[in-house]
Amino acid sequence: MLIRYHTGPDGKPVKKAVVYTRNEHGIQPRSVDQDAVRIVERLRQNGHDAYIVGGAVRDLLVGRVPKDYDIVTDAEPSRIKRLFYRSRIIGKRFRLVHVYVGQRIYEVSTFRSISNGTVGNTYGTIDEDARRRDFSMNALYFDPTEGIIVDYVNGLKDIKARRVMPVIPLASIFSEDPVRMIRAVKYACATGFSIPLLTRMAIRRNAAALASASVSRLGEEAIKILGSGHAGAIIDMLHAYKLLAYILPEVGTALADKGAEADKLREALRSLDDHVRSAGDKTLGTLLSFLVKLPVDKAAALPAPDVQTAARNAMDAARAFLSPLTLPRVELEAAVASVFVAPEFPARVRKARKRKRRKPGSRTDAQDAAAPDGEAAEAAESGTDGRATDQGGNGPDRQTGTSASARRRKRRRKAAAKRSDGAQDGSAPGQ
Repeated sequence: MLIRYHTGPDGKPVKKAVVYTRNEHGIQPRSVDQDAVRIVERLRQNGHDAYIVGGAVRDLLVGRVPKDYDIVTDAEPSRIKRLFYRSRIIGKRFRLVHVYVGQRIYEVSTFRSISNGTVGNTYGTIDEDARRRDFSMNALYFDPTEGIIVDYVNGLKDIKARRVMPVIPLASIFSEDPVRMIRAVKYACATGFSIPLLTRMAIRRNAAALASASVSRLGEEAIKILGSGHAGAIIDMLHAYKLLAYILPEVGTALADKGAEADKLREALRSLDDHVRSAGDKTLGTLLSFLVKLPVDKAAALPAPDVQTAARNAMDAARAFLSPLTLPRVELEAAVASVFVAPEFPARVRKARKRKRRKPGSRTDAQDAAAPDGEAAEAAESGTDGRATDQGGNGPDRQTGTSASARRRKRRRKAAAKRSDGAQDGSAPGQ
């Protein structure tokens, strides 16, 4: 074990950080993602400090496979962007860089300062960056090129003691960012670590502050919880700390019932965790389908005039159950469709037609009104109203062998010839 020192105000050396070697921390090179290692190497080759940090280091220390890798460096985003061709700068308040390697995304950020508090967005040094992180287990800096871990906050000791220890003072950690209470519960359930007594008391004291958190951040945390493989334990602990009422109040109400609904919901959460662990499927629609099954089944049992109305009722019930979170509509619809069972409705009996069907080809009064004058007049003279007088009204005349359409064309020609003769008679005296 090595010690890093800095010079204190009185000129004497002051302990700054503990440096653990590979033999002391136990992380083997083969267990580390090689693309993350190459990103660190490129930054270091270009004169920058760079480390793997956060949840990836925590997972490697407890023997889990990291889901993603975060990298931190003293290089600013514009510099990082120039070093990696396939990358882009994201963020408005605090800019960081996404580096793309194949289908994976690696988040590379710059050390942050504590000059504006632990939620400020100015660049700083590595020791400042460590002291603004929420819990000590997430404040370990791993250099894969040298195989060392730099620990400014006794994070490795806390991991070995299996406790979730805050880095920021309890007087401000949860008031500055209430979402940290959710993360403390999530880390405790996912790792099996304990939350110290004073931290538990601070969570209960600040639970109401979660009402001021943004819905988008609560939604992000909820999605992470559902895909963690420990959703049942996390939701139960959130409910015990009275935090669930600000994230998923309807879920909290169902759990508080302590009846059949609570049992069904807990069984659905156990099935969700089993599915995530066995299949590794973290599609949001699939995750939500386990959670909304209870309200969808209740809505499907309500009276409805048809299947479409029953489906709309199920969708509304699922949306209300997940309120106030605003989740993607497409994913929510997919979740509801996968668990919705349409109720049976009696077959609709078609009523008999009250009026007789008109025979094909027969003329209507509207067609007679629209017919040429000569045709209408001739029809009036014949007393047939323009309709065929043969037996079927449309087929060939049994006497002449002509069809109704042929007879109509013949009447039109006669009417046109009469009009032409009349026009000639009227012009004769003037010639």
